Amino acid sequence: MSSFQSPPSSGKKSRTRHRNRTPSKESKASTPSSGNQTPGSKTPNSSRRRSSNQNTVYQTYVDPAAFAAENPTKTIVYGKFRGLTTSRKSGYVSPSKPPANQFQVEYKENAATLLRDVFISDLKARNRVVDGEYCYVVVDEAEENEEEDEDEDGDIVTNLTSKMEASTLSTQRQTWNSQEKQQTLWSPQHATNIPLPMRPLSEKQKKNLSQLTGRVIYAFPAEKSKTVVGVLKSNPNGRGGVLLNPISNKLTSFVVPSSITQTDVLASGTYTPGTWGTRDYFPKLTDVMVIGNCIDIEAETMAALLGEGIDWDETFEKTVEEDVLNSVEAGRNANGWEPTEADMANRRDFRNDCVFTIDPTTARDLDDALCVEELPDKSGVLVSVHIADVTNFVKPGSNVDDEARNRCTTVYMVDRVIPMLPRDLCEIACSLNEGVTRLSFSCQFEMDYNGGLKTDAKGKRKVWYGRGVIRSKCRLDYTTAQNIISGKCGNGNVKEDDEFWDQPRRPVDGVSRETIAEKVRLMHRIAMGRRAMRFEHGAVTLNKVKLAFKMNKNDGEKIPEKAEAYPIYDSNRVVEEFMLLANFLVAEKLIMKGEGAGLLRRHEQPSQKGLTEAKEMAEACGIYLDISTSQSLQETLNAFTKKASATNSAEDILKLQAITAILSQPFQPAEYFIASEMDQDDYMHFALNIPYYTHFTSPIRRYADCIVHRVLQAALDDDMDTYNITNPKTSEAAVAERCNEMKQAAKKAQERSDRVFLSIFLKHNPIQSTMGVVIGMGEKSFTVLIPEIGAEGRIYLDDMKKRFHHKYVENGEDGKKTIKISPTEEERVGKQLTWQNLDVQLFKKLNVSVTCKEDPPVDIKIWLNGPN
Repeated sequence: MSSFQSPPSSGKKSRTRHRNRTPSKESKASTPSSGNQTPGSKTPNSSRRRSSNQNTVYQTYVDPAAFAAENPTKTIVYGKFRGLTTSRKSGYVSPSKPPANQFQVEYKENAATLLRDVFISDLKARNRVVDGEYCYVVVDEAEENEEEDEDEDGDIVTNLTSKMEASTLSTQRQTWNSQEKQQTLWSPQHATNIPLPMRPLSEKQKKNLSQLTGRVIYAFPAEKSKTVVGVLKSNPNGRGGVLLNPISNKLTSFVVPSSITQTDVLASGTYTPGTWGTRDYFPKLTDVMVIGNCIDIEAETMAALLGEGIDWDETFEKTVEEDVLNSVEAGRNANGWEPTEADMANRRDFRNDCVFTIDPTTARDLDDALCVEELPDKSGVLVSVHIADVTNFVKPGSNVDDEARNRCTTVYMVDRVIPMLPRDLCEIACSLNEGVTRLSFSCQFEMDYNGGLKTDAKGKRKVWYGRGVIRSKCRLDYTTAQNIISGKCGNGNVKEDDEFWDQPRRPVDGVSRETIAEKVRLMHRIAMGRRAMRFEHGAVTLNKVKLAFKMNKNDGEKIPEKAEAYPIYDSNRVVEEFMLLANFLVAEKLIMKGEGAGLLRRHEQPSQKGLTEAKEMAEACGIYLDISTSQSLQETLNAFTKKASATNSAEDILKLQAITAILSQPFQPAEYFIASEMDQDDYMHFALNIPYYTHFTSPIRRYADCIVHRVLQAALDDDMDTYNITNPKTSEAAVAERCNEMKQAAKKAQERSDRVFLSIFLKHNPIQSTMGVVIGMGEKSFTVLIPEIGAEGRIYLDDMKKRFHHKYVENGEDGKKTIKISPTEEERVGKQLTWQNLDVQLFKKLNVSVTCKEDPPVDIKIWLNGPN
């Protein structure tokens, strides 16, 4: 069991796009034995010096400020290094503003630094920076002058980002609460500015957006050691010994101790930041441990978890379990647990309401429940969203709170669930099971039948937030709820109910099935009306295929016998719509009453460059995208989706899948932040197209929601003066950063688990022939989407030299990037091929086969067969 050590707090962070961790004074002062320069030290002509030692592989780090003074014409940028997933050597640095207490290097907000990433081409240019670390880069070549264009009125407008435009066009800004559709959908009570549309890049700007390249001159070691997981391989450079090749290609290879001789097995080791010396071609690992054989489920799962820093399992330490037992001791009874009279004091009583849950069939921890009642005047409905009151049991400073803050999230792997909280809490005392009394934190609001929020003549809403007591009447799953919505059951027909409404999913406490069915259908009507309005008004969703696996129950090795797309029903969307609305309303309360202490969630606009590239790719296959706003983007996606649906065209459906895959690339992940750390105009959630948002509805599986519950209660009590967001051991910003870190770690571990099980499924059930669509182009490889399984993979032509000849053409006859492929004589004769030439371009349909890689690490392998 490991415990999270939060980074030292440096006070309030600068309000910039990237909220970077500021290295502590200790980390700045400590320099590895490799001869790195101490920040701030005098290094005259240091940028020109070379080590006299012939064994030196990399340049020593130099003071960026001194380098800038000596080289005033050079562009120096600061940012986070992101390793490429297709290479262990190269990567990109996304420029951002450095923290104020670092080197005094001028921050140039120009086209060179804001619109483009800087490409780091190889290990020498990378100069020992590891994926995720911050660094200073000197740009090889860059246009120093900001490009300007005249707009239609002849005014000179800086064409960079909407934030920069806002500073010069503030008089033209609209506020979210001034828009009619926003008022209908969300009725914002707090005024913040809507971002200006992203202006398309001019032809001159596009021309100037050639790829910048550069080299690292200084890197900040990460603040804690990193667990690296990969496959042990013999050193291919003739140097002897064994290397560890990480599963993630974003990381370079690592040297392991000479005592390690085993190869082709999964292993983990510890990398200590700052120990990669100038004489070390690869960084070194310590504490190397062999995990197990590749394609072994247990070993692969452990590798997926450890590789993301998740070094805990389903069990908890004794001190944590004791905390839980103490918190539920008073309510224990023959049925497990129920709240005492003292627990229920000063809470609103909802026990007689027709509350019900809708969750996945296999769910064991039910943290949200719903109720809907028609208003007496039949003008709409009162909706109640009831959330498990986790913070009633998990108190700041307790052992269970410390552990929940360390884990931050429940991790869902294909074959197991690693909970954030002990099962006595998440599956019993907190779970909103049917037929038992439970404590809730609730939000109530009035809606019209079309899905809009009801307001009075002054535009005010009727919303109630507070703690309650509920007793769920029914535990539905998505399948049963969908059967009700589609009219298959819940109509008073016993025969239909016996077939489509399983006994464990039927109501309790004397409530009839018809009553539950009536509530579900009413909520469906309102939710679908609301969902339609949301997407008409600019919400964006990219529905990528999610696989579900069915295991062979008689096979102890967990070999998947079936892999298929996870079904998404209207019943899923019913729950989603009301949870989104509750999260929005709570976010607004935190902003207006939380005095800056609220933990919110934002989603940045995608990069203009990335969206421009996606737009151009889409147009290459005949799909027009308007990328100026989230609304215009979704509207053009909707138009094409409706066309595909109306015509039922397989071609159009295929194009939509490919565009969805491409559009996901420029989208940034959403992130948590503390309200006081960000300008309010930057609170917006791009994908939802709303001014602010938070997470309130899943405290059993997300620590961020627990923080939100605590802040909300303090705001309702008007007790912000004495409120402490967490245990005093950590800062607010550190908690938000940890939540972001672990949410991404859990997501990557889950994706790796999916990939492992898909690979093992394909090992036993290879696909000999299927269609693939090209969605990314390189010079010797290309990325293919396999619609049949919803997976993407790279085809490397160098792996197939005996089968195919290939030649890359930057601008083919039609001006497009093209790889010209022809079969070798042996391939053509041996397989009696009828085709002789194949031009691979974006959105080209190919015939491919898909199986499992033969060499570790386990992954899918896509082979080119020929034209589709």
